[in-house]
Amino acid sequence: MKRVASFLGAVSFLALGASSAFAGPLEDMISPVSDPVNFEDPRATTELRPIFVYHEIDDEFATGGGNVMIFALQARYAVNDRLSIIATKDGFVEFKPDGLLNDGKGFANIAGGAKYAFYKDDAGYIASGGLRYEIPIGEEDVLQGQGDGSFNPFVSGAAAFGPINVMSYTGFRFAVSDKDSSFYDLDLHADTKLGMFYPLVEMSLVHVLSAGERLPIADEGQDYFNLGASESDGKTMLTGAAGARLRLTDNVDFGVAYQFPMNRGNGTRITDWRITSDLVFRF
Repeated sequence: MKRVASFLGAVSFLALGASSAFAGPLEDMISPVSDPVNFEDPRATTELRPIFVYHEIDDEFATGGGNVMIFALQARYAVNDRLSIIATKDGFVEFKPDGLLNDGKGFANIAGGAKYAFYKDDAGYIASGGLRYEIPIGEEDVLQGQGDGSFNPFVSGAAAFGPINVMSYTGFRFAVSDKDSSFYDLDLHADTKLGMFYPLVEMSLVHVLSAGERLPIADEGQDYFNLGASESDGKTMLTGAAGARLRLTDNVDFGVAYQFPMNRGNGTRITDWRITSDLVFRF
């Protein structure tokens, strides 16, 4: 409860205490930091985004704890000011469970697709729709390369409300194979601009629409992993994140966020806490 109260306090600060800053148009907004595989910025950009994630596993998870490190590189290409080709999941994974499974190192699955801004104006409003497919070509030692992949139709949007910029994302991850689970995802982001500094808060919801048939556990893999947890049907994980971006140059942003569970129990134990950091190079 203390974490939830602190998170809501940060939201109140951004919403009420930042009136001295004014959010610019779409080009002046920042991208979200947490849940980078799912949470897609609605704007059409050409960019490279190296990402590092350190994920601490809860001690009550099936492995008795442990950690995961992910080194990834996203890429986006703006065909025009509305249409983008996106590659949002790849990378190298180091999986270090405390028990049950052996340590593993290997490459992740690859996911990509396209998005199109069906609404956009100069006042700072945009809405986009897109579709991604995750190709199961990663390595099983790091819980990848199983099943037949998944399709991810999604909608994302952004708006500037005085000193506050907000973004949202919602979508489904429909597994092709019954071995994998299917999900509904919802992500929210708010930030304000203080010179080159953008404090931010984010929230993520992952709901299991249908459980897989691979592992006899109740906890699913949040955003990056699909464990096929057979007892996860209907389970929901809610996380909060707090962090910031720093605009190093007109075309380079650095970001970092600390993410933590806002609910505990069956279905949420994959995550104790997580740090996500990245650089966004726009061209």
